[in-house]
Amino acid sequence: PKHCVLADAGYGVDTAFRQRLTTLGFTYVVGVTGAISVWPEGQAPLPPKAWSGRGRKTKLLRRDAQHQPLSVKALALHLSPRRFHTVTWREGTNDALSSRFAAVRVRCGHRDYWRAEQHPEQWLLIEWPRGEAAPTKYFLSTLPVATPLKELVRVAKLRWRIERDYQELKQ
Repeated sequence: PKHCVLADAGYGVDTAFRQRLTTLGFTYVVGVTGAISVWPEGQAPLPPKAWSGRGRKTKLLRRDAQHQPLSVKALALHLSPRRFHTVTWREGTNDALSSRFAAVRVRCGHRDYWRAEQHPEQWLLIEWPRGEAAPTKYFLSTLPVATPLKELVRVAKLRWRIERDYQELKQ
């Protein structure tokens, strides 16, 4: 596939939906809620327990009190303000549309304790407009690692245009 799948948080929070897109070979940028759990860069679940010599060898990843994923909102609130950059993604009817964004590499933490290996790494894009008390939007994306922040934002914001086109077609 040449194009990226775009979806709002209604679809984006569904782990099975995102995994199926990846299995089918699609890249995506999907909205998610602040409650989605992720492992930030440099953090991961514990490896399977060492085999004791009895029973079957364990294969599943583990967590303990010190190894827990964070919600994307908690991760965003812990980021340094220097990680956020103002990005303009297009011209609006009155002014250029811009906001502050940060992009970090993460691995989803959803039920990874039932998996033998971690979820693949992907982008977490965070929108935190100036003057807001907390971030307002979150996106997960499987666009390539080398994708610049401005391109991540541009693609994430394309969903709004599609939604507007859909509304106009309904009229």
